[in-house]
Amino acid sequence: MSLLTRVLADDPTGGGGVIDATVKTFTFTNVSSIADILGLAINIVLGVGVALTIVFLILGGIQYMTAKGDQKAAQEARAALTNAVIGFVVVVGAFTIKLVISNVVGIGTDISITNVTPTGF
Repeated sequence: MSLLTRVLADDPTGGGGVIDATVKTFTFTNVSSIADILGLAINIVLGVGVALTIVFLILGGIQYMTAKGDQKAAQEARAALTNAVIGFVVVVGAFTIKLVISNVVGIGTDISITNVTPTGF
């Protein structure tokens, strides 16, 4: 399944013709059902969740370090760090639930995205 197909462009040499342009496409391999696509979407969402958790942990740490003894600012930073850790636990829990359900139902986990440059339309 490919997300992008043939692209045509004007001839850069001024010949007035149309030429094929080289386009990078993303091709899904081993996708055979809607369940595989949903599994891939869930993996992407979980990856974004982990990335956001790391960002919020870093921001909370910076906020805590820059509190400079201010009790209210330090308390807000601790709350931000606590919320980031809770978010991480939720993401890990969601990943665990997804893994258990995919093993029970038998959804394939070998889906990958490859970067392909098509040639010779």
